[in-house]
Amino acid sequence: MKRIVSAAVAAGLLAAVMAAPSGAQETIYAPRDCTKPKVQPKSITLTCGDAQTVLKHLHWEDWNLPKVGGEGQLWVNDCNPSCADGNIYKFEVKVRLLNPQTSTCGGRTLPMYRRAHIRFKDEAPPHARRYRSFQLFCE
Repeated sequence: MKRIVSAAVAAGLLAAVMAAPSGAQETIYAPRDCTKPKVQPKSITLTCGDAQTVLKHLHWEDWNLPKVGGEGQLWVNDCNPSCADGNIYKFEVKVRLLNPQTSTCGGRTLPMYRRAHIRFKDEAPPHARRYRSFQLFCE
């Protein structure tokens, strides 16, 4: 009889634990500068090779959801005559990060947003279509 009661109590505890909502939500990161994971970063480098395209002055509406939204500026370097001496153009944008996946970034394996979608609020750069979606990288 003692074993039956113990088994029933154990089964009840297991069912309660499995049915209870998890109070701790997993923190999702974004690659700030292609090497460092950050929660709600103020900037995200979109082109890691030359840092020609960067989201700056970001403010987020929410976080830790499958899709998160925010606003900021897209800074684009025209690399004319070279990327070191190019002109920087700034555009007001809305940003959506999505597609969280477990990735390695800065030597850590953690959940990270892997894609950024951008919408221009006012003026858009020439060839704006190429600035609408970026895969987010981190080394």
